[in-house]
Amino acid sequence: MTIHNWTDGYNLRPMTEADVDSVHALESSTSPHPWTPGIIRNCLTTGDRCWLLEKDNLLVGYTVTMVAVGEGHILNIAITPDFQRQGLGQRLLDFLIQDLAEQKANIIFLEVRTSNTSAIELYLKNNFTEVGRRNNYYPCSRNGREDALVMVKDLSFQM
Repeated sequence: MTIHNWTDGYNLRPMTEADVDSVHALESSTSPHPWTPGIIRNCLTTGDRCWLLEKDNLLVGYTVTMVAVGEGHILNIAITPDFQRQGLGQRLLDFLIQDLAEQKANIIFLEVRTSNTSAIELYLKNNFTEVGRRNNYYPCSRNGREDALVMVKDLSFQM
């Protein structure tokens, strides 16, 4: 994995062990039930592809994906609140779709909280289709548990 520099000062680089605490802080600012540092660290050791989005050495987003048997999975994608609604989620998603296709994924799966309407709109705009629902999938600090929509994007036509 190599660093990807965008012309407007943003860059994508692989996550390292040294980034775990800052990624956890970002995760805690965007999720009602954030991944623990242990979960983030585990992603680094299991071969998941973990990317950081930075601007002027400031962490503004991160992603975790994996590919197994031709299936890509977006495990997490997050943009810090101060940088949301600026098109960065779209740019990260574009990068992930391309990266997963280059890893020979024929299809991409993800789960998204039913309350995360902005993410759902982003995925629908990018030709993801809802294919199911996982009841009580996400822990939620406010209301007990929350359902997840299972969404998929077919990449086989791009191969």
